[in-house]
Amino acid sequence: MDAIASRLIKARQYAAERDQRVRVHSFEVEIQGENANHIVTYDRGEWGCDCEEFMRRGLCAHVMAMEEILGDAVEPALLPLVG
Repeated sequence: MDAIASRLIKARQYAAERDQRVRVHSFEVEIQGENANHIVTYDRGEWGCDCEEFMRRGLCAHVMAMEEILGDAVEPALLPLVG
């Protein structure tokens, strides 16, 4: 097996085991909203968004969408309520 094939196999293994292997530390993305585009940031558990909703409440649909996309690779912006 050549080196590229073995790397491809390893890459697929990592992707398949992403819940155990991948943790996101930081990123910045642009989300195209219905009325405007918004910048969502994440840095070691701290979420941010430049929309008014996030500025007022500390949570918005843009951040929630990124949580949904990334799953367990990031810390949630809003911890589930216990009880």
